[in-house]
Amino acid sequence: MLVLPLALLLTATPPALDSWATRVCPPSKAEPESNVEMKLMEQRRAECLRKAMNKALGRVILPLKKSRPDAFTQWMALQADYDRWMAEACAAAEEANWVDLTTGERSMGTGYGFTESQCLQRHHAWRGFYADAWARGERNPLAPLSPALEGPAAEARHAWNAYRERVRQTAARAPTQAVDPARPSRKLSRNDWKPYLERLERVLAGPELLATHQCTLVPTPSPDCVQRFADSLFAQMEAPQPPGSSEGGP
Repeated sequence: MLVLPLALLLTATPPALDSWATRVCPPSKAEPESNVEMKLMEQRRAECLRKAMNKALGRVILPLKKSRPDAFTQWMALQADYDRWMAEACAAAEEANWVDLTTGERSMGTGYGFTESQCLQRHHAWRGFYADAWARGERNPLAPLSPALEGPAAEARHAWNAYRERVRQTAARAPTQAVDPARPSRKLSRNDWKPYLERLERVLAGPELLATHQCTLVPTPSPDCVQRFADSLFAQMEAPQPPGSSEGGP
């Protein structure tokens, strides 16, 4: 599996975001000597960006605790929802690498975890960048970035919706009972697919729900605030690449 550093993964996103992520968490210049070491590097970068995100959010949220307690509660609830969505979105992105939608089999390999760590890096960086701009008084930081996000967002929406449809088709023809359930590599049953699909539904519904909540906190939201914010989240979601996939496949 090809693993790219965050700097390369962000090439399709606005330079301001790339600059923020590089400033708060400079990429390691060390060359990993193994998959294990590379995974640890990716995990450390994700954790660094998570802390940077929380630090930026703290500058937004904590001052509200006494001055605007209702807004404080809303921001805290929003971030809790965001954290849950982000965890599920990145877990879904990782699992997509290991579930063959042609055979209905789930496998496992040494590359497990790379995609999830890189996904978390992108989402932590984006949320931290947004919070940092808000803390500096920019209440509409998406306005200058939206043109660069529309294309990637549309592509991600299309890819993930198509993936969901393929998952539904695979689940519909899955066996009722699991085959060798203790094995890490096995054919998934309908019971296995049920929570997989439920999580996928939550992931795809999440951007609009989070955007709606976020825009209620914007003092004077633009008419397209929800669309812009949802786009900003979808733009961080790379298209799933399930094994055994092919153009026009089932």
